[in-house]
Amino acid sequence: MKKINIENKEAKFLTRIADTSLILGQRNAELCSNGPFLEEDIAISNISLDLFGRAEEIYNIISKIEGGTHEADDYVFFRNEREFFNIKLVEQPNEDFAWTMARQFMHDVYAEFLYTQLLESKNDEIKGLAQKALKEIEYSLLHSRDWLYRLGLGTEESNARLQEAFDHLFKFVEEIFAFDDLDKEYLPNCGELQSQWNKEVNRVLSEINIERKEYEALSMRDYRDGFHSEHIGHLLSIMQYLPRAYPEAKW
Repeated sequence: MKKINIENKEAKFLTRIADTSLILGQRNAELCSNGPFLEEDIAISNISLDLFGRAEEIYNIISKIEGGTHEADDYVFFRNEREFFNIKLVEQPNEDFAWTMARQFMHDVYAEFLYTQLLESKNDEIKGLAQKALKEIEYSLLHSRDWLYRLGLGTEESNARLQEAFDHLFKFVEEIFAFDDLDKEYLPNCGELQSQWNKEVNRVLSEINIERKEYEALSMRDYRDGFHSEHIGHLLSIMQYLPRAYPEAKW
């Protein structure tokens, strides 16, 4: 099997962003043909495609930075779980539709502020990508936020399911904002991300009757070091099966 080593600092930073888009795209793809109704099935599928496309563009930039040794598909299909650096939030499974929308909303708010900062990148390709991505993120955020209002202010059951989803998913937020030297180098204003994220998330939760509860911080190690929840291995085994079984195949 191919050995993927990412050495350049900027490439390592970008891998975190690409992997986060990829894994969330895969989670959303699991809902293809399983949406609550046809229009929503199409909407989630389109959001998934946006995430995959965004990830592919970043992997292509990473490939250039790394000297073209690997193609985008290599980064996707031929790394093991400890070689992925996505935030743990996005690998959490689709327990039900409320969990899916809560996870998407939490990601979308983060992505909006993250890519806004990437508009100031010294890398022109990243700046161009950010401009395009923000248009997609705006749609995705409108979509996920709208569903939170419908679920939170809907029936007693829909509110309870949404509350349960947030109670679980908030456990994976703290590590997102535990910025290291790499984050600080390529996101000089990264310290603002957490306050911006909290402000928007708390605003929406207060309007949809969802409580942001206190929770005990997880003891799991940071995603920046390649540590994940138990779900990532199962996700990758499905996503990577065919390319690994037939590594020389052309799609």
